[in-house]
Amino acid sequence: MRYLLGMCALMCVSWWLSLPGDAMSQGFLFWRNQGVQLSGVLAIVLLSALLWLASRPRWLEQHLGGLDHLYQLHKWSGISCGLVVTLHWVLTKAPRWLIDLGWLQATGRRPHGANPWAGLSRDLGEWAFYGMLLLIVISLIRALPYGRFRLIHKLGAVLALMAQVHSLYLLAPELRWTLFGWLAQALILLGFIATLYSLSGQIGRRQRFAGEVVTLTRHDNGTLGLTVHVDTRFGRLYRPGQFALLTLHPAEGAHPFTIVHYDAERGQLQFAIKPLGDYTRSLAQRLSVGMACQVEGPYGAFTLPQASEGDQYWIAGGIGITPFIAWLEALAQRGEQRPQTRLIYCVERQQDRLFEPRLRALSQRTGVQLQIMQRDQDGLLDASQLFSRHPAACWFCGPQGMRAMLARWLPRSQLHFEHFEFR
Repeated sequence: MRYLLGMCALMCVSWWLSLPGDAMSQGFLFWRNQGVQLSGVLAIVLLSALLWLASRPRWLEQHLGGLDHLYQLHKWSGISCGLVVTLHWVLTKAPRWLIDLGWLQATGRRPHGANPWAGLSRDLGEWAFYGMLLLIVISLIRALPYGRFRLIHKLGAVLALMAQVHSLYLLAPELRWTLFGWLAQALILLGFIATLYSLSGQIGRRQRFAGEVVTLTRHDNGTLGLTVHVDTRFGRLYRPGQFALLTLHPAEGAHPFTIVHYDAERGQLQFAIKPLGDYTRSLAQRLSVGMACQVEGPYGAFTLPQASEGDQYWIAGGIGITPFIAWLEALAQRGEQRPQTRLIYCVERQQDRLFEPRLRALSQRTGVQLQIMQRDQDGLLDASQLFSRHPAACWFCGPQGMRAMLARWLPRSQLHFEHFEFR
C-alpha cells in the first residue's frame, strides 16, 4: 500500500504547487472544480497502477515479493480507485444537487470552446464510473463462478480506456501544462499502454508454454495427481516452491497450482490438485492422457529459505504440503542437511496423508524432523506449545484458519506464507 500512498501523495503535492497565487481567496466553486480535477487524476493514477499490476511483469512480481502480493496490491488499487472515483462523481454532481436544494445560485456553464469532444468525454467517464463500480462489487462479493468472473473482468480494460479518454480531454486547461498536468498526462499515457497490452492478449505471453498431460493419478482422498510435459525453457527461472498458472480448459481460464516436482531432464511438472471447487471436482472426469494444456510461470516467492542457526518450522495443512515436498527434494538433490528444521504436516484423516512414504524418505535424507498430525487421532495443532516461549521463524502453507491461528502467536516478520486467493 505504501507504493499507492506514495503515488497519491506525489500528485497531491504537485497539485498544490500548481495552484494559482490567488487560490486562497477563491470561493466554493473554485475549490469544487479543483476537487474534481484532483480526485479525477488520483483515480486515474490508481487505475494506471491497477493496470500495470494486472499485466504482471516479472520484474515487478519479484520486487513485490511474489504474484500473490502483486494481486493483493492490484485488489487494493481497485478498491481505492472505486472510492476516489465515487468522490469525483459526487463532486461533479454536487452543484446541481445544491442548486436543486436552493443552496447555490445557478450560473451559466462554461463553454468548451474548440473542443467538440468534451460532451462525449464526460459521458464516457460516467459510463466508465458505473461499469467500474459494478465490476468492483462483483469482484468483492464473489457471486459468480470463476470462469464467468474472468470473462467479465476483461471488460475492465475497456472501461479503463473510456476513463483515460475522459481524463485526458477534461483535464483543466489552467492545469494541463503545470507540474500536476504533466504528471497526470504521463500517468494517463502509461495506463493507456498497459490497457493496450491487456487488450492485445500480451499478459503472461512471454512465460506461457504449451504442455501435454502425461499421467493422471487419483489419490484416496480425491486429490488428483497430474504430470504435464512442458518446454525445458520453463526450468530456466524455476525455484522449488513456486507455482504455475495452468490452463486445462480454455473456457475455464488459468488456475494457480503449486509445482510439487520439476523434472528438468524430462521437462515434466508434477501437480497435486485437491477438489475444492466445482471445476477442480470435475477434473478427474474431464482430463485424459495426451490432452493439450498451457502452462504459465513460474510465479511466486514462497521458495526454499536459507539455513539458519535458529530453529525453523515448516507447517503444512492438507494440500499445503506441496511446496515443502519441492523444498525437501531440492535439499536432497544438493545433499544438504537441515536438522534444525521441523516439518509439521497436519491432515484430517488417514487417507489425507498424501506422499507419506516420499516425505519420510526425503526427511531422512535431509535431516528434517517430520511430524504428521492426524486430527481424528492427535487433535489440532497447538501453536502455543510451539511458539509461546521460543518464537521461531515459521513458513506456512494451508487453510486460512490455521494461518490466523499461527498469526496470533507469531509476529508478522516471523510468519511467512503465500496468499493463494487471487479474487
